[in-house]
Amino acid sequence: MRLWVTTSPDDFTSEFDDIEEMFKRGLARLILQKRNATEAQYERWLMGLPMEYRDRIWVRGTPDMAERLDVRGCVIDAAVLAQEIPERWKRVNCIAVCRDLTQLENLPEWVAGALVGPVFQPQSVYEPVGTLGIACLAGKLAAHDIPHEEPQRTIIPQVIAFGGIDHENLDDIKKLPLQGISVLGGIWNYADPVNAFIKLGRACGGL
Repeated sequence: MRLWVTTSPDDFTSEFDDIEEMFKRGLARLILQKRNATEAQYERWLMGLPMEYRDRIWVRGTPDMAERLDVRGCVIDAAVLAQEIPERWKRVNCIAVCRDLTQLENLPEWVAGALVGPVFQPQSVYEPVGTLGIACLAGKLAAHDIPHEEPQRTIIPQVIAFGGIDHENLDDIKKLPLQGISVLGGIWNYADPVNAFIKLGRACGGL
């Protein structure tokens, strides 16, 4: 199970030092998502890290933005992908955010994966949405053949759970046929985010 880390919604003093240390310790998937950030602000933020790490970063935005920022890919709402989209978007590594489990069944074939949640709790108080719950998610995934390793293309792409995942509930999450988890508070709510990342990464078997 692969560990994805979402950036803290707000900047803080040691953020770049912490993230660079995580990259050095094996972080391969970082989601850049800042509260109310513009593309120009994302560009300035990316300048705080060595260029070599951009290949491990997905930005919350559009495929066009991801290409202009020269990052690995984008994280975008599944509802946007359900509309008519430019053909050029299909060449970009896209992860769809699915807050409704039925959205998993309607994702375009070219989408690389799906962030599904929130499972236990919303990512922030500014996001008043309902949670899916572990039982509901388990039932949905059980209805499809989603392999743990090197997923083959099925009706559902690689599934990455998010929303309130931490050391305390990781054992329940690991019972599901997921390819990864995305963590925000499970890293940044701790006084030592790097140590929290290392422990969680090892527990996932991804470091």
